[in-house]
Amino acid sequence: MISSSQKRILTWLSKYSSDLEKSWDVTRDISLPGIADGLGVVRSALNLPLKKLQQTEMVFKRQAHVVGGGSRKRQVFHITNKGREFISKNSVIPEKKKSLGIIIGNIPSIGEIIGRDELINSLISKIEMNSLVICGLPGIGKTTVVCELGTKFNQQGRTIRWANANEFSDLFEVCKQWQLHDPLPKNIDALQDLICQKTDNEILIIDDMHLISQRHIKPFEELSEKIIQISKTKLVFIGREPMNNFSSLEKIQISPLEDQFGAQLLGEDQTMEERVLISKRLGGHPLALQLYQPEFDLPEQSVNVQRYVEDTVLSNLGKQEKDSLNLLSMEPIPIMSENSLVSDSIGIFDEQALLRWSSDNLNVEVQHLIRNVRRSFLDLNQQKQLHQKLSEHWQNISRSVQEDMILLFHQISSGNLNMVELIEEQLISISTNKSNFLAVLIEQALELRPESSDLHYFAAKVAAHRCELSILKHHIGKIEEERKSELNLQLAYLEGRTEDAERIFSQNLNHKDPHTVNKMAISAASRRIDDRIFDQNIDQELITDVRKYLSKINISKLNKEVKSAALIAITVIKHSLALLESDINAAEKFSLSVGELGLEAESLMLILRSKQQIFRLKNNEISIEETIQFIDNAVSSQTNLIYSDSIRLNLVEALIPVDIKLANEQFRLLRKPEDDIKSNTYYRYVARWWLCKSYFSPTEKLTCLRESISVHKTAGCTRAAKILESRLHSFV
Repeated sequence: MISSSQKRILTWLSKYSSDLEKSWDVTRDISLPGIADGLGVVRSALNLPLKKLQQTEMVFKRQAHVVGGGSRKRQVFHITNKGREFISKNSVIPEKKKSLGIIIGNIPSIGEIIGRDELINSLISKIEMNSLVICGLPGIGKTTVVCELGTKFNQQGRTIRWANANEFSDLFEVCKQWQLHDPLPKNIDALQDLICQKTDNEILIIDDMHLISQRHIKPFEELSEKIIQISKTKLVFIGREPMNNFSSLEKIQISPLEDQFGAQLLGEDQTMEERVLISKRLGGHPLALQLYQPEFDLPEQSVNVQRYVEDTVLSNLGKQEKDSLNLLSMEPIPIMSENSLVSDSIGIFDEQALLRWSSDNLNVEVQHLIRNVRRSFLDLNQQKQLHQKLSEHWQNISRSVQEDMILLFHQISSGNLNMVELIEEQLISISTNKSNFLAVLIEQALELRPESSDLHYFAAKVAAHRCELSILKHHIGKIEEERKSELNLQLAYLEGRTEDAERIFSQNLNHKDPHTVNKMAISAASRRIDDRIFDQNIDQELITDVRKYLSKINISKLNKEVKSAALIAITVIKHSLALLESDINAAEKFSLSVGELGLEAESLMLILRSKQQIFRLKNNEISIEETIQFIDNAVSSQTNLIYSDSIRLNLVEALIPVDIKLANEQFRLLRKPEDDIKSNTYYRYVARWWLCKSYFSPTEKLTCLRESISVHKTAGCTRAAKILESRLHSFV
């Protein structure tokens, strides 16, 4: 006689190909922990039914390497042909309703949900009315409930977008998980506009919301308010108590399971009376039930879950295992199991239900309840020692950008005396991919060294990069005077204070050495030329300003190499100036002279000549077809991708007023902007790209204009930003 437990196991295993039977690497889903997670039962509840299935030759077990489960071989289970034949004739679990919608993001895989039907039906009604906060104790089943909620809505045809948060997450990183758009705007207002526009009537879910740093929480609160006002989209925030943010949203607290349902998690190998008693003693807490082993002593009913974990579950671990668990508990975010310092212990912890896995079973972290208990055992010095061990480990392995930030986290948390220098190294190339990490890590460093002017300076630099004006202002006030000028200039740009920016820049220009003055003047002249909109009439002020900056340049004392680069840059500026003054003959002379200045200059010459062709197109001297042919040839000859994109973007801007359809065709040939912007020149290109996109995407016009304005300001192009702001106001 085959029991219902055995049938469910066979059904689960039948999903996996017989090809796995001889594989060295197998999925975690066919290990004991994977089966238990898939079926939503306690691991110990599988022992007897699996034993009986082996006796009847419907299942066999072997040793294999579980992907992501450490280096040691582990027991895995396979269904036999006899088992497959039985399942084909004895359908067990009714087919799930067909999903009419789509699910986007790494939504966790959950087994059968037990005892939550009434709650889920209630939540469905509530979320039809408004966004919700789902909160409760660690391990109480918040994620499981919302997963099932998402499945129900998905079956109704709603799109579900899922994101997992950590203590470094910002809105941009969450939107990447939601797969909203490529590229994503960086400006918060633009990003919020995009979310509202792209997700109408969808369900947006963020798990572990409580982990998000206060450094990054405000945009999420603003988003929830905006969605309430203008969108049918609903947000579901999942977090551990207390959830003090989002005061305008209803908070639903997830309660423990009723004893009869808690008993179901324990399988069928004990009497119902015994299982009800276990559930009662463990307070109906799902994770506590998952951690239960028959050899454990049951706590008194009044004992809380954390105490049970501390006194019973973890008391069975040896010292080495506890030390390893401590190390894994100090990791700030889920990590690749194979990269863990304690990778050999991963399998042991997994067998004991101490770990939480990503949906692909590759990234792992300690169950938050377990993690909190382990951390509570450690004083500050012990934590610093663990962080030191982990920093040494991460320093000696090949790392991704994210893992670079994990290393920096441990270095800061260990109290590394060189933390200022370590952070400064990461600031050399701030990118969107790590600015969210750096923002939080610098704040953590400031908690250790609140008076450090260097750290406040770094915090201000990151805030400026992220266009966070209030944070930038806060940190500027705590920086030494000699460092304030650079940041005050950036603040003036970001706030659109053109006159103040020019004044600060001129002051800087007058107090620098000749070499720095040359660089600043060349940069300023180039920026001033770009500080306009492509369809804007040329005014004399622009010409005057560019000539003023050029007059500040003195290259007579520069060495040969530096002088050559400066000459090229100056010639490019003079070429642009000539075209602005409609002096095509002078422009041609400058383009020819650039071509004589070196290999790099040959590529630049193509850019200059393409600008001349576009000038002739605008003046009806050549046809659109001739111009496009020239541009195509110029682009194909370029090895520098930024140069080739710049050439085509110039053409797009020229075509927009005369042939919007053709302009769009050319725009589609451009590469999308990169996340990692490393120069003001590229910032200005990106600003222009978003402006052009606003012409071709009417439904995204508001988002595109906001982002173009923001990037123009970041690049120091305040005049262009002001023009676009007036257009934005007209559009709104």
